Formats: sequence, structure tokens, C-alpha cells
Amino acid sequence: MLHQFILAAGRLAGRAVVLVALALTALSSTTRPCGAELKPSEIALVAARSSRESQALAQYYCKQRSVPVENICLVDVPRDELLLRETWTWAIRPEIQKWLRENDPDEKLRCFVTVWDVPLRIGPADATPEIKRYQSFLMEERNNRLRLLKQTTESLNALATGDEPERIDLAPGDGLVNIRTDLETALQAAQKALATKTEAERILDGQKLQRLATIAGGDRVLLLGIDQQIDAQGAATPQPMREQFDVLRGRTSAFLETRSLLEQTPPGEQRDALLIATIERTTGLLGTVEWLNEQIEIARKGETGSSFDSELSLVTWADDYQLLRWQPNYLRPAYDNSQLRQINRTFMVARLDGPTIEIAKRLIDDAIAVENAGGLKGKVYIDARGLAKADQPNTIQPGSYEDYDRALVDTAKGIEQTMPLKVVLNESPELFQPGECPDAALYLGWYSLAKYVDAFDFAKGAVAIHYASGEATTLRKQESQVWCKRLLEDGVCATVGPVYEPYLMAFPRPNEFAALLLQGDLTLVEVYYRTKPFNSWMMTLVGDPLYRPFGDR
Repeated sequence: MLHQFILAAGRLAGRAVVLVALALTALSSTTRPCGAELKPSEIALVAARSSRESQALAQYYCKQRSVPVENICLVDVPRDELLLRETWTWAIRPEIQKWLRENDPDEKLRCFVTVWDVPLRIGPADATPEIKRYQSFLMEERNNRLRLLKQTTESLNALATGDEPERIDLAPGDGLVNIRTDLETALQAAQKALATKTEAERILDGQKLQRLATIAGGDRVLLLGIDQQIDAQGAATPQPMREQFDVLRGRTSAFLETRSLLEQTPPGEQRDALLIATIERTTGLLGTVEWLNEQIEIARKGETGSSFDSELSLVTWADDYQLLRWQPNYLRPAYDNSQLRQINRTFMVARLDGPTIEIAKRLIDDAIAVENAGGLKGKVYIDARGLAKADQPNTIQPGSYEDYDRALVDTAKGIEQTMPLKVVLNESPELFQPGECPDAALYLGWYSLAKYVDAFDFAKGAVAIHYASGEATTLRKQESQVWCKRLLEDGVCATVGPVYEPYLMAFPRPNEFAALLLQGDLTLVEVYYRTKPFNSWMMTLVGDPLYRPFGDR
């Protein structure tokens, strides 16, 4: 019963949050970055010392894009797509740091390009004492709140019986499921008991009931209760009640937005203390325990794997930065005037790679050919899933599947209104099918996990992103059907994908990415780093970093 209250209230509170998110998206999509456009002299290439093909490709790129050949950094790497974390930490990272000290003392370089035979993925780290301590912190916080939920249940039972509540402690085997069931049973009993009391008792006990329900379910319970009263009373609703509802809804929306921002920062005890306070205010003890259970599982999994390129972005950072999950991307617009960007020097990174050395070289040739021919021509294909229609009200939780589906729909609508490009939007659960996407210049869509659907006839220079987990786990395995590999084989010039399971919010938002790409002012790698949320994580960009497919606009 209580969880139904909370879910219903969540649908209400989501509107204002989405409005804020869309407004921020519009600002970040149209604001020019502080730094100048990336220059060839600001690029360094990382090539494998033991691979002639790797070095030849790096030299070819330098020649074609006027990058100084002395900007090639040769490293000793194994010929494998997977690199052990220990090898990165103790061998390759120090080697690149040394090269930077010797070749970039004035810190002019802004971008790395990894090339053929440089590993694609970095494996997870061994469990550290810090991660184990963090797990203990989360479990203690979780158990404290389970104990408080049991005590809240006892207080509700006492309210129903008229007895004084006893002190209740957590017992072995107590978990959220059984405690939630007991809580909802006690809540129903307390509500039923109110009907048998005098008016004065009903007012007093009703206030106690509301306080206990809010402890368990947060401000959303209050929000739902007031909303139900407004629906029942209609035009007769007192103005103070409407004002209270608006204030409570705005406050809940602000807390949800704060939660969204905090969750994009690295996990740790300090961050989580703030997050717990925020979550507890909006969703109560129940929502907080659910979140803590999720974080305990994340810590148990030890998500410390990453793409080589994403870790390379932070190659000059202090050695002890947190590896569990991600670090913020300080090249996003939110940090344009922040000292954090100056303190934490962050490199843009792109990759010239593919299933064959010929395909890796084609990425360079096609990019230059398209630019010389006046820009990328063709149609735009947007493949949504029908989770959020363009004409639906803004009631979607930021970061959810519905939110990203709505972003795809908004992308299609925005391009149609602002660009002289033919846009084809698919909102059915089924993906575009073979033969349905001729002359494709830009593709953004989802969701077919590691199973490419060859629906496309790509124009030269095409850019394509498929939003799904693990679509860049390999670029080489012949039998693999992951989307990044197959898109490259099918002729695209640039793509983005994760090397492990990244979570949806790790992808560049499609509306932000498309807006900056089509605007034409920025190079491909700048568009990517202006729109991807995290570093030291799992995403990788495959394509010429200097490519400007719509630079003629």
C-alpha cells in the first residue's frame, strides 16, 4: 500500500525535474566551449611499439592531418584487446606520463589518439581495502535504517492498539521485503483504527500516522496525500492547500535533481552521506534502503574495469583516484569556469581502430573526403522504442529508459525543425529492419544487445551510435555481432560504444550529441567530450578526432 503511494507520487514529482533537465540540456547544447577548436598540433598519438601496422597508421594520420610526427608516443603493450589493470598501472601509465614530461612540458596537448594494436579494454582491479571499508559503511547504513523501519512498524501497531510502542531491534534474516510487508500491514491497521476514535483523537492520531508514514516513505507520501485531496475537492480546494502542494512538489523536484547530480560523482562515504540525506527526504527509509541495497551490490561487483581510452583521459591525475565506477568528465560544459578542470587535467581521446587495418585507415580517408566534398550528406535515422511519445507530458524520471527514449524522439523533432535534413523516426518496439535505411548519414537508436541488425546503406562519412551494453567489447573477433564492430564493417566513419556494461546514463545524451555535431563548430572528439558524462569508465569513441562532418553548416 505504501509503495503504491510512493510510486504514484513519483510520477507527479517527475514533471518539474524533467523540465529542469530539458532546460539544462538546451543550454549545454548551444553554449560554445571556452577553449579554442582543437588543432592538429594539440594531438598526440599512442601507438604500439611492437606493431609496424600501429606505427604506420599513426604516421599516416600525422601526414594526412598535419600532426607533428614527434607527437607519436610509442608504448610497450600486449597484442590483445584486454589489458590487465596491473600492467596499465605499473607499466603503461608511467611510460605515457614520462613521455608527456619530456615532450609536453608546457602542457599544450589536449587530445590523444589511440591506434591499431593498442588495447581496447582495461580489466578490473583487485578488491582494495578502501572498497571493503566502503562496503562495510554501506551495510551499516542499511542496517541502521532497517532497524528504524522495524521501530516505525511497532509505532504504527501501537497506534492501532493504543499501547505504548516497545523498542524493537533488528533480528537475523530481517530484510527489506518482510519488513515492508509488516509495515504496510501495520499502516492499514492504524488507518482502520482511526475510524473508531473520537474527533479529537482522530486529529491527534492522524498527525502521528502522517508523521510515521512520512518517515517510511518521505515527502512523496505527503505529496500524494495532498494530491488526492485536491482531486477529491476539485474547485473547492482551499488555496492554502494548493500552495502547500506546489511548494512540496517544487521541493521534491529540487531534491530529485540534486540526487541526479550527486549520483554522477564518484562513490564514497562523503558523497553517500549527502545522497542518503537527499534520498531519505524524498523517498523515506524505504527508498533509502532500496538505494543502499543497490550500492552494496555495486560495491560487491567491484566495477573497476574501463576502456583504455577513458582511463587515458586521466593519465596525469594522482595515482590514488577512486576506481570504483567512474570519475566526472571535467570537459563538460558544467565545468567551463570551474577550477576542477584546471586541477584535474583531462585529455580528450579518440581511437583509430577497427576489425581490419584497412577499415582503421578508411576512418581517416573518409573523414577528409567528406570534409573536402562540402560535408556529410544523407538522411537521419532515429530508432526509439515507443516508451515516450513526443506529445506525452513531461512526467519522466531523468536517467530512465523512458527519459532516453524521449531524448531520441526530441532529437528527431529538433533536427526536423532546424536542419535541412530528411529525418526518419521509428517509435515501434521493433528496430529498423534490413533495407529500411538507405542513404544513412546519422543513426541514433536502440536496443538490440550484441546483435547487429543490418538495416542500413551508409553514406560515406556516416556517424552511428547504438545505445546498448557492451557494444564495443571487441572490434576484432570475427564472429562477433556487437554494434560498433559491425557498424565499422558496414561503412560508418565514427561510432561510440561501451567496452563493458556502462549503465545508460554513461552514454552521451542523443539530443546533446546530435545538436553539437550538427551545429558544425566543433570536431568530433570535442562533441563527444562535451556530451559524455564520465571518465575512468567504459565508453570509447572510434573515429578521426578532427572530423567535422557538418563543418560546412
